Amino acid sequence: MSDIDPGLYVRAREAAEILGIAPSTMRQWARKGRIRYLRNPHTGWRIYRAGDVYALRDTHQEAQR
Repeated sequence: MSDIDPGLYVRAREAAEILGIAPSTMRQWARKGRIRYLRNPHTGWRIYRAGDVYALRDTHQEAQR
């Protein structure tokens, strides 16, 4: 896991901003399995694949229409 390219992953706060939701909602969605995450090996914080975040954003926006 230490070979993760940091450019491909975002932290919970950044992911929440992209999705237009609160960071606590982001963590809830992760716990419920709505989006996959990894743990940063150095900090233990959740990190999300940027592609997954943007795909969820697109799905979330379409559902709101």
